Amino acid sequence: MLQVLVWWVILTLLGWAAWPLGFRLFGRLPGRGYAFSRALGLLLASYLLWAGASLRILQNDLGGITLSLLSVAAVSLWLLLRPAGSLPEMRAFVREHWRMLAAAELLFALAFAAWALLRAGAADKIMPAGGEKFMEMAFVNGILNSRQFPPLDPWLSGYAISYYYFGYVMIALLARLSGAAAGVAFELNDALLFALTLLGAFGLVYDLAAASRASRRGSTLAGLLGALLAAGVGNLQGFLEVLYARGWLPAGFARWLAVPGFPEQAQVTGTFDPGSFFGWAWRASRVLNDLDLAGKPVPYQPITEFPAFSFLLGDNHPHVLALPFALLAAGAALQLHLTALQGGRLRFGQTAWMGLLLGALIFLNTWDYPIYLGLALLAWLAGAYAAEGALNLRQAWQAARLGLALAGWGLLFYLPFLTGFSSQAGGLLPYIFPPTRLAQYLVMFAPFIFVLALFLPASLARQNPGSARPFTLRRCLLWWLRLAGGLAAFFGLLLALTALVLALDGARGGQLNAALAPYLGGSLREAARQALLQRLSSPWLFLLLSALITLAAAGVWSAPRSPTDGARQPADPGLLFARLLALTGLALTFLVEFVYLRDGFGLRMNSVFKFYFQGWVLLACASAYAAWWLVARLPRSSPLRTAFLVGGAALLLAGLVFPLAGVSSRTNGFTTPLNLDGTSNLRRENPDDWAAIDWLLEHGREDGQPPLLLEAPGASYTYAGRISAFTGYPALLGWAVHEMQWRGSYAVQGAREGEIAEIYTTPDPGQALARLRALGVRYVILGGPEREYIRQQCSLPERACSPAQAEAKFDSALITAFRQGSVTVYRVP
Repeated sequence: MLQVLVWWVILTLLGWAAWPLGFRLFGRLPGRGYAFSRALGLLLASYLLWAGASLRILQNDLGGITLSLLSVAAVSLWLLLRPAGSLPEMRAFVREHWRMLAAAELLFALAFAAWALLRAGAADKIMPAGGEKFMEMAFVNGILNSRQFPPLDPWLSGYAISYYYFGYVMIALLARLSGAAAGVAFELNDALLFALTLLGAFGLVYDLAAASRASRRGSTLAGLLGALLAAGVGNLQGFLEVLYARGWLPAGFARWLAVPGFPEQAQVTGTFDPGSFFGWAWRASRVLNDLDLAGKPVPYQPITEFPAFSFLLGDNHPHVLALPFALLAAGAALQLHLTALQGGRLRFGQTAWMGLLLGALIFLNTWDYPIYLGLALLAWLAGAYAAEGALNLRQAWQAARLGLALAGWGLLFYLPFLTGFSSQAGGLLPYIFPPTRLAQYLVMFAPFIFVLALFLPASLARQNPGSARPFTLRRCLLWWLRLAGGLAAFFGLLLALTALVLALDGARGGQLNAALAPYLGGSLREAARQALLQRLSSPWLFLLLSALITLAAAGVWSAPRSPTDGARQPADPGLLFARLLALTGLALTFLVEFVYLRDGFGLRMNSVFKFYFQGWVLLACASAYAAWWLVARLPRSSPLRTAFLVGGAALLLAGLVFPLAGVSSRTNGFTTPLNLDGTSNLRRENPDDWAAIDWLLEHGREDGQPPLLLEAPGASYTYAGRISAFTGYPALLGWAVHEMQWRGSYAVQGAREGEIAEIYTTPDPGQALARLRALGVRYVILGGPEREYIRQQCSLPERACSPAQAEAKFDSALITAFRQGSVTVYRVP
C-alpha cells in the first residue's frame, strides 16, 4: 500500500510542475486551471516521452521519463521567473483562493485513497472474462518492453499496436517512475483516473458557477456536486435492481421496462442485496433493448456504460483513460468561450497549446476528439455572438480559421500515431430500427433530464423579463419546427445516400449488402417505410429531446436584453456555457437515434457506448451548474425551486444506490484480504503459468530485446494469450478477433492460425523446428491452454495427433528451458 502514497506524491509534484503553464493557458478561468493541473502535467510528460521515443530522440526508459518531466518543469519555471513572469500573480491567487485549492487537494487525496482501497478489496481483479483487462495488460507490458515507439503488439508479432494507446503510455510511465509492478500500476491507475475525473468535474463546474458570480462557497459546493454527478452516481437500474431484490418492485413493471435480462435474470431475495456485480451491475450497463424491424432483439445490444460503472468494473479501457482529459478539453473550450466573450484574440502559441490538449483525445480515445473539437468551436462561436449580438461573416471566418488551426495542430502533434493507425470503422449508416424507448432512456438519464427540464425554461424565462423581444413560446415552437424539419431532412438524405452506396456496393460484389441484409428484413425502401412508421408510433423520446435541445439552443443564441430600453446586457458566461454543455450532451444522445458509425458488429452498439458515455459527463456538469442556478437564482418561495429540491433529492438518492450497492458487490463486503496487485488472482489460480512468466521476465530477453513466443491463440475474453499479455513479449497471435477489430482485416491472423496449428499438430519434429526457425520463434509454450488447443485441432478428421505426441515432439526437437507442473517453456535451438 506504500505505492498509494508514492503515486499521490508523483501526481502532486506533476500538478505543481504544470500549474504555472496551466495558470497561463487557463488565464480567463476563475480557478486558473488548478483543478486541471495534474491531468495537464501527466499529459505533457507522457506526450514528450512518446514524441521523443517516436522520433528516436529519447528512449522509453527512466532516463527518457526524467528528461520529459524536467522539460515540463523547465517551461513552468521559465514562465514563473521571466521578467513578466506569473509568480507574483500566482502568489496573490493562492492567498485569495486558498479554500478552493484546499478543497481540490482534499477531494483528490480522498478520492484516490478511497478508490485505491476499493481496488485492493475487489474480489475479481484482472480476469479474462467480464472486461478487456487481458488486452489492457498486454498493451501496458508491450509498452514497457518497447524501447521506442510505436510499441510492439504482444498479440501480433512484427506489428505495432494499432489502437489508441496513449493512456497505456501514461500507465507505463507511472509504473516505471514509481517502481510499481505492472499489476499494481494497473489497479492504481483506475484509482487515479477516478480521482482525476472527480477533480476535473469539480474544476469545470466551479469555474462555471464562479463565472456566474456565485459566492466562493456556492462555487465550491457546485463543483463538488459536479464531481458527484460525473462519477459518483449511477443510472436508475441499480435502484430498480435493489427494489426488485427486496420484493418491492412489481414484476409486471420490470417486464414492461424490458431492460435486457431484467427481471428474468434477477432474483427476489427479500434483502437489499441484488447479487453478483457481474449480474445486476452488468445489466445496468446495457439498459437499452434494440429491436430489429421484425420486433426481435438484435444480437449486439447497445452498451450504456457510465463512469461509476466503469470505475467499479476496473477496466483501463480508452473511454475511461480519456475521461480526465475530456474534462481538460472541456476546460479548454470554456477558456475559448471566455476569450471570445471578452473580446480577446488567440495568439499563435495559445492556439498550438489548445491544439495539443484537444488533439490528445485523438490518441486517447479517437471517438471523443470530434465531440470536444466541436464543443470548442461552438464555445468560441457562442462567445463571439454573445459579445457582439449577431453572427456575421467575420465571426464565421474566425471560427473556421480556429477550427482549421486546432485540427491542424492536433493532427501535426499526433502525426506519428496517425500514420500507423488503422481502424474497422466503415462510414455512417442510418439507424432504421425502432427508436429507443423513453422509459429505457430515462432509466439511464432521468436525474439529468429532470434538472435540465426545469433549468432550461426557467433560465430563459428569467433572462428577458419585460423585454421588447422576449423569448416567447411561439418563438420556441418555431425553433422546434426548424429542428424537427432539419432532422427529418437529414435522415431522408442519409437514407438516400445509403441506398446509393448499397447500389454501388451491389455492383462490386455486395459485401455491405451482405452485412446489412440480416437486419434490413427486405429492401431498404421497405425498411425505411417501417422505420418511419415506428418513429411515428413511438415519438416520445424524439419529442422530449428535441424540445430540450430547442430550449438549450435558444438559451445559447438568445441575447439578454434590458426590460426598459431593450439594450443588450452583458452575457452570463457560466450560464451560456452550461447551456452549451447541455446542448452538446443532449445532442450526443439524440444523434444515435438517426445515425451510427459502422464497425465490425454492424449495429449501433459502440456508437451508443461512446456517445452516451460522453453525454453523461457533459450532462452531469451541466446539471450540477443547473442545480446551483435553481437554488441560487429562484426565490425561496418559488414552486419550481421546491419541485427541484424534492424531485432532485429523490433522484440523487436513487442514483446513489448504484455505487453503494456496487462497492459492496465488487468487494464482497471487503471480506477478502486487501491486495493491490491486479494479477494476484491469476497467480494464485495458475501458479505454473506464473512461474513460467516470472522465468521469462528474468531470463527471456536476449541483448535487451524481447523474444518471440509461440503460445495457443484463442477467442476474445478467454485465457488465451496469457503469457504474452503478462510478459509483454510478442507472440505470433493472441486474441485474433480483437486484432481484426483493431486493424479492420483478418488476413494476417488467418494465415498465422494455419501456421500455429501446423506447428503444434505436425508429428514431424524436423518440420516443426523448421517452421519455428523460419518464423523467428525463440520460445514455445506448452501448458493447459496449449493442450486444449491441440485437442481441438486434433479433433479435425484430417489430423491424427494428441497433446502427448506434441510434447514428445517438442522434447526431441527443442531445448527444455523451464518446466514446472503442467507448463513447459521450450527454447528453439
